Amino acid sequence: YEIAKEWKGATKGKAIGYTGMYFPEEIVHAAGALPVAIFEESEEEPITLADKHLMVNSCELVRSAYNSLLKGELDFLDGLVIPLICDQLRFFTEVYQEDHPLPFFHQIWLSYRRDVKSKDNLLSELKRLKESLEAYLGPIIFPETLWESIQLYNENRALLRRLYELRRGKPGTMSAADLLKVIVSGMWMPKEEHNKLLNELIPKLEAAEALTDGKTRVILAGYPCCIPDERVLNLIEELGAVVVDDDFYVGGRYFATDVKGDGDPMEALVDSFLNRPPDSITHEPTHYLNVSSLEPDYADHLVNVVRKSKAKGIIFLRVMYCDPFDFEFVWVKERLDNENIPYVSIITEHGPAPLEAIRTRVEAFLEMIKG
Repeated sequence: YEIAKEWKGATKGKAIGYTGMYFPEEIVHAAGALPVAIFEESEEEPITLADKHLMVNSCELVRSAYNSLLKGELDFLDGLVIPLICDQLRFFTEVYQEDHPLPFFHQIWLSYRRDVKSKDNLLSELKRLKESLEAYLGPIIFPETLWESIQLYNENRALLRRLYELRRGKPGTMSAADLLKVIVSGMWMPKEEHNKLLNELIPKLEAAEALTDGKTRVILAGYPCCIPDERVLNLIEELGAVVVDDDFYVGGRYFATDVKGDGDPMEALVDSFLNRPPDSITHEPTHYLNVSSLEPDYADHLVNVVRKSKAKGIIFLRVMYCDPFDFEFVWVKERLDNENIPYVSIITEHGPAPLEAIRTRVEAFLEMIKG
């Protein structure tokens, strides 16, 4: 978080942290503040304080981010906003504000369905967030100011999509770990600066040569809210795979959907949320209307990603105790089996990953699908 701290020191502005997926950063930016994504601590950092307050079967993000808060590492934040996308965040994050309060605290209820009724509810929630930020930060967020922020963020999303197109077309020009660092850095610094850096980086990668050397094309999926362990990503590529796409939130999901339209920018933000690629935290209304024909759209999405990237298989990196992904994975496995798409599932928890066990499983999987 040093980048965010330096920004605060230079501008005397306020930093608003957020956890989880799909936070409307543009609203914070339009208010003149810096949105800062809150993730888990480094895998080498033990969880020493949070387990005195939370159940140990809380997910990695909930426990580790709370541990950072209790240690004072998030005291540079002026506020915290938590989108309630799962039971873990719903049940545990009010403890954050009770035990270590920040000047501003807000929760957003995000719909688990994506339909017309959900649009009305989500629009109400985003307006409530906007009004709360205005009351705390001071300036009114006018529609034209919000549209300016939206256009800046759309530019960022377009640049990141170019990076991913480069990776699919010229695999190996950047490691999986380095590419995710590029993405997460943009969640900690002003988008104006991130866009400038991306415009410097992309031409260098376009001039580079693909470095596949006969490696096996795979995609990575999982990790809805956390940053994948860099050591695991490096191990996968060290063993002969080349990552050509991913379905991480700190990855392809972050920039998948632009905010389009004109008129009311709040409605445009809602439309973007409802039109994003299928995931493990929301469901289509038909799932409730016709239970006998359940076929999760998230599985369809993963099949399409595999085909588009011409990958040989999927490596799932799953966070222990991530209930939404675990529930959805049951249906995903069935669909992948029906499509004859190979996959391997690796579950990790906070702390040093058992790399030798992971090495054995990944080696066996790559041996099975190569050729």
